[in-house]
Amino acid sequence: METRHAVLALVALVTVVMTARAIVAGLSGDIGTVGRQVGVGGIVFAFGAALYRNWDAVG
Repeated sequence: METRHAVLALVALVTVVMTARAIVAGLSGDIGTVGRQVGVGGIVFAFGAALYRNWDAVG
């Protein structure tokens, strides 16, 4: 597996975990945690997708 694909897999895993945490927090009524998980998860996903897409230009 190329490093590029490993990075994408790791970003996807982190995004799934943060989404699950946001869902659990939402079900328990903790809106602050939901917002934090969605915000940070979105940033991680956007950064990872951009890194994957521009891999050759970065490295």
